[in-house]
Amino acid sequence: MSQRDQTFDIAKGIGILLVLTCHFFGWNHPWLNRTISSFHMPLFFIIAGYFSKSYVDRETTRSSIKKYFNRLYWPFLFTQCMIVLWLILMVFAKHDSWNPVITSALSIGWADVYGPSTPWGNLSIGVIWFLIALLIAKILLIPLSRTGVWAIPISLIVAFGVLLLHNVFSYSIWCISLGLMALPFVTIGWWVKNHKLPWWAYGIAVLGWIAAIAFSEMDMYNFTWKCYPLDVLGACGGTFCIYMLSKFIASKTKITSKVLSQLGIWSLAIMCVHCFEIASHLNNHVLAVIPAVLPSWFSYVFRYLLTIGLAIAIVHTPRVKKLFV
Repeated sequence: MSQRDQTFDIAKGIGILLVLTCHFFGWNHPWLNRTISSFHMPLFFIIAGYFSKSYVDRETTRSSIKKYFNRLYWPFLFTQCMIVLWLILMVFAKHDSWNPVITSALSIGWADVYGPSTPWGNLSIGVIWFLIALLIAKILLIPLSRTGVWAIPISLIVAFGVLLLHNVFSYSIWCISLGLMALPFVTIGWWVKNHKLPWWAYGIAVLGWIAAIAFSEMDMYNFTWKCYPLDVLGACGGTFCIYMLSKFIASKTKITSKVLSQLGIWSLAIMCVHCFEIASHLNNHVLAVIPAVLPSWFSYVFRYLLTIGLAIAIVHTPRVKKLFV
């Protein structure tokens, strides 16, 4: 059996830390937010595409779709149900409104970042959109892989069409729009796995990343693409830089590489816990019981530790852990 390549796990470990950093600090640091957002979610899509399968036959396709569904949908459902249960607990413990409970429950079926306005509020699944969008993109890659050399341009055209459509009609269901926007990244990851690219191509991507940071802005969650498809090229360049950094860490530092690779293996659980932490404001609830005035930096550090700590607890919980690792 071949040894697991730590490089990709380290890259995902760095990526999930950047996701937390962007969400914790990005709102107050525009340049930090712009830099991280330029590639942090595409990085996960590209890596997922790298390990995706091409079309073989119908039986293999059905097996792959079932595998993708089990890997991505059940963690989504688990996370959303935990959020609903927490909100119900808050209703009885603090006499909160039932509206968030109702919208969170309805959002499980809607499964998108934007939903129609209801009498109880707007539907949204928040941070966990990544799982459903990735599921859609990986499923669509299977038939798209049959087009061979045309796979990347077709995925870019489809994504651009969805971006234009979103400006007219912003609603979709089951993250179809975001899944189609993520399709080029998944396709590029799959393409790189199957084709050797010259170094100058990676150099152009890195230059595109620098240009995207300087002149553009990308936020997949909010469908912000100021310089499409430069943003796609830039995201590939940023991902390549993280990959090369991960390769260096894997070859030079044993302890750091071990920690980051483990975070990468746990990245799915960390993402789901992060979604729960945002929806439940768990960090604020925990800090509220501490009878002392704490510095602001402690709150941020504690939020990292709380999110990662709960993820570690989940991946070591019998029965539940098989959803995440």
